[in-house]
Amino acid sequence: MQKYSFLYPLILLLAACQGQPGQGELYVYTDAQGNLVTIENPEDKKPIDADGSAGGLSLVEPLEDYRPSEEIDQELEDKERDRFITYVDESGQLTSRPVDMVAEREALERVEPEYAEVAESGFLETYRTIRQDCCQHLLEEAVELAPGAEILVTFDQDSPVMLGDEPLKAMALTLNKNVTTLDLKAFIRKQNYVAAQLLWLDEAGRPLLLIDQPFSRKYPETWYRYGYVQGTLPRESGQRHLVVFLPYLQQQPSTDGLQAVLKGELLLSAQ
Repeated sequence: MQKYSFLYPLILLLAACQGQPGQGELYVYTDAQGNLVTIENPEDKKPIDADGSAGGLSLVEPLEDYRPSEEIDQELEDKERDRFITYVDESGQLTSRPVDMVAEREALERVEPEYAEVAESGFLETYRTIRQDCCQHLLEEAVELAPGAEILVTFDQDSPVMLGDEPLKAMALTLNKNVTTLDLKAFIRKQNYVAAQLLWLDEAGRPLLLIDQPFSRKYPETWYRYGYVQGTLPRESGQRHLVVFLPYLQQQPSTDGLQAVLKGELLLSAQ
């Protein structure tokens, strides 16, 4: 019996390791290195699933991560205000500064347009007799204007003229069939500009429509560009050619205190 006497303490130790109900149990697993690991897993803790994640989430437990939508919207707006712009300054240093996108957007909505509307009352109504064959000879050298293209129209002492009672300086353009609108700019230099008129022609070169005043907006001069007057014209069905001409033979006062001159540039853009 003495040779088995050492077994009794061992049996008692193993019985103690089994634990009592409600006091936890042993959990045995193999770790990533292949070692057998034994740990105590109390019953009051959440059981561990086979993938190592905690399971047994109760639906009645409070959701600590819940946040109202108003709080989230406010946080997103604050983050939008906390944006930064990075640039190289005049000394060559890399500089970052905060940009308030919300304030900039609101400022853009309140900004006044940089142009002034050209008042219709400031222009004189005109009447002009135009010959049917006034511009046939101009079409022989007409430049075709496609969508997205632009052309600089210039007038000087060598410019061709329209046929009629007065030798009015003119230039003809042929529009591509896909052109829908035209944008016309006349640059203001020392209060002088080219006060052109426009004449639409059909496929055969016969006059269809005379536009006395093509400009609707006036842009002031800035440190990086001249001032200019601008107008946008829609193209209607049947309008194939366009004649840009000066309706005067010598310098004369125009609108808004400007002076209409015989030499100058017009920028014509097609869309």
